[in-house]
Amino acid sequence: MKKELISPLIVGVIVGALLMMFWQFNVRLNAAINAMTQLQQATAQNTQTVNDVVNFINQQVNPQASGTQTPANE
Repeated sequence: MKKELISPLIVGVIVGALLMMFWQFNVRLNAAINAMTQLQQATAQNTQTVNDVVNFINQQVNPQASGTQTPANE
C-alpha cells in the first residue's frame, strides 16, 4: 500500500468505530427508555388499582368514613 493511503484509512477506521459505539449506545439507551416508560405505566395502573381496593375495603369496614360525614350535634 502507498503511504498516502494508510493515514486516511486508519482515521476512517477509528471514526467508523466511534460512530458504531455511539450508535450502539443510542440503541441501548432507547431500549432502556422504553422499558422505563412501560414500568412507569404499569406502576401507575397498579397504584390506582391498589388505591381502589383500599378505598373499597375502607368503605365496607367503616361506611361512616366514606367522605360524607354528618356534622355532630352540639
